[in-house]
Amino acid sequence: MEEKKVNAKSLAKETVYAILAGIVGIVFVSIFTHNWNFVSLIKSFNPYFLGFSFLLMFFDWIIEAYVLKLIAGMVGYGIPMKDALNIFLIGGFFSRITPFSGGGGEPFQIYLLSRDNKVKPGDSTAIIAIKTFIGTFTRITIFLLLPLWLAIVKPHWRLSRGINAFINIGIALTLIFFALFVFAIVKPEIVEIWIEKISKRPFLRRIFPKEKIENGIRQMRKVVDDFEVARDKILKGKKSTIIYIFVLSFISWGLVLFTPVMLMRGLGIMSPWPEIVITALIFYIASAYIPTPGGSGTAEVGILALFAGLIPQPLIGVFIIMWRVFTHYSLIIFGGILTLKNFRSKNKEKKS
Repeated sequence: MEEKKVNAKSLAKETVYAILAGIVGIVFVSIFTHNWNFVSLIKSFNPYFLGFSFLLMFFDWIIEAYVLKLIAGMVGYGIPMKDALNIFLIGGFFSRITPFSGGGGEPFQIYLLSRDNKVKPGDSTAIIAIKTFIGTFTRITIFLLLPLWLAIVKPHWRLSRGINAFINIGIALTLIFFALFVFAIVKPEIVEIWIEKISKRPFLRRIFPKEKIENGIRQMRKVVDDFEVARDKILKGKKSTIIYIFVLSFISWGLVLFTPVMLMRGLGIMSPWPEIVITALIFYIASAYIPTPGGSGTAEVGILALFAGLIPQPLIGVFIIMWRVFTHYSLIIFGGILTLKNFRSKNKEKKS
């Protein structure tokens, strides 16, 4: 990704799209629940549970950044914790303003690792790929228990055919992309061969000069070679460090999944916490590949459908807003501020 393509105007436009999509979803939820009195409902939250929810979100960010730092260290790069946190937050921002929130921020994290921390492109690709693999593996591992959990929870949902299809498609896409992702990590040379074959297609030759395509292939081969070396370093590293990283990933996901539990308790809703956690997990898996910026708009409707049986109707609208603020819009705000600050500082350095 070239830095000149990242500018304040394009970032602002994509951010506005993401926020507008979210507003549409919130308006739909408001109409459906017949309750617009959000201010008084937000005031009714127990402040201790709100504060605890914020801490869950904050520590999730810290753990994600620390995992990035640990993986980079296994390849031989000492990344400061502040830089790791910035990279995570900026990646989170981009994943929430680009379609398909399941993987929109990783390319920007790879780019920032290479640009700001002098990490070779192949190494930075391996670092982010392994981190993404571990995070997705954690979700899939928890997901393997879903048949038992669904037998307990799903009968209470009374879902429509459309929502059932939404859940099933999201779960299927997650499993398919995870399988392809694992294949790309294990056999990057096969992916390289496919890309080379595609690059030799006549229609691409008509669009791009032959020299540019061949130069791109040479750079890709170098990145793949560096990737394989970095991947092997990570996988052959200290087993205790790898286990530690997986444990941190499970803790991180636990913080994410318990955030809606805390928010419900803040509203005085005492639905069983296992059902809340299971429902939240299914939502995250099913909504990972929604083709709107960060899932905005559609995600709010999905939460309404899934949690309708766990939350009284007058409270579900404010619950959706607060949950999305903690897990979605907070990253847009903090990550967006860091993104603008980061690229403005780099532009000033280039001009000076």
